[in-house]
Amino acid sequence: MNTNLKLTAVSATALMLAAAPALAQTKSAAPTLALGGFYDQKISAMSQDRIGYDSKVDVRNDVEIYFLGNVTLDNGIKISTRVELEGGSVGDSYLGANPEANDAANAMDGGGFDQIDEAFMTIDGSFGSLKIGDSDTAVKSMTTGLQGVWATHVGENVSFNAASKLIVRPSTVTVRATPAAQMDQNSDGAQISYTTPSMAGFQLSVAYAQNDQETYDGHHRSTTNIVTTDIWEGAVKYSGKFDNVAFNIGGGMAVANSEFEDVDDQKQWMFGGNATFGAIKVGASFSRQVMQNNSGTGLTAVPEVDTIELGAQYTMGANSFSAIYTKSDTDSRTAAQNGDNEKVVSLAWARSLGKGVTWHNTLFWVDQNDGDPAKGTDTENKGYALTTGLLVKF
Repeated sequence: MNTNLKLTAVSATALMLAAAPALAQTKSAAPTLALGGFYDQKISAMSQDRIGYDSKVDVRNDVEIYFLGNVTLDNGIKISTRVELEGGSVGDSYLGANPEANDAANAMDGGGFDQIDEAFMTIDGSFGSLKIGDSDTAVKSMTTGLQGVWATHVGENVSFNAASKLIVRPSTVTVRATPAAQMDQNSDGAQISYTTPSMAGFQLSVAYAQNDQETYDGHHRSTTNIVTTDIWEGAVKYSGKFDNVAFNIGGGMAVANSEFEDVDDQKQWMFGGNATFGAIKVGASFSRQVMQNNSGTGLTAVPEVDTIELGAQYTMGANSFSAIYTKSDTDSRTAAQNGDNEKVVSLAWARSLGKGVTWHNTLFWVDQNDGDPAKGTDTENKGYALTTGLLVKF
């Protein structure tokens, strides 16, 4: 048994033993099950430069239904469960530059997306919060809230809907999977996280995942595609108030062992913050995907990508407005990757039409530039998109 495995086993056992005395049978109320979720129906009009992408209109939706279990024990301990059902047809999703190939490769898993997105349990008490299951780690959630884009957007999220995804098709420019990528090494795999209570404004979160492919009941999304193991993450956040300004600031780091002998381990880190004063909220962050080099080939396996995110939000009654800017720059020993960059700007307006119902409108501008001196004629892309959508939250 290696050191990491021993440490993981001891840590997990200690956490469960610490919580066990508090997990007494409740007498006051039985567990409940409720439904939640959202339905976001959208339509976009777009124009882009890259040859071969002539579609001008895109109709799509983003749908999830949540099954929410809850029970509060007599001693105040709260146990919650959450299962997220994706709304969509098998093979609907767009995954990268070749959706057909990706769907075929994922056919054994039911198509191009997970029908069950996340399934996890949280145990909350005076000791803090324990999160276990197939989900984002608590560290990812904490750091996401500190990112400039995620803290301030009111329309479509830049990370999911601008470049490299649905609206402006990806060029061959090498950047992170999304313009404002979250700190994430385990991709909704099986994980365990612990978050401390807030202590004088400070909060700490730590997490562990076995690998980047683990799912429910020990199954894997891929038996041949595991590239990282022993994934550790940590984050710290401070929340406070100065005069009439409320603010959050912090950062985090994730490390994972590479399964390839000649390839460096994976590392990501970020820091950022946001401030709210009256009807205005601003946010800024910097994140880095650290370069992974292959000592056998002398080339870069995963490029270094630095991302700056800036955002501002203004609320006026039922109306909200936001302005977002992101820029990602690539550094690599591989000439085809080195110097690539991507810039995204979004302007959004959202209006509440009633409780749980929002009409949102977003204008995107995306610019992908190839830093390779030997670049071809069709390796870059630039485009605009205007999206309008109706979001219903249950």
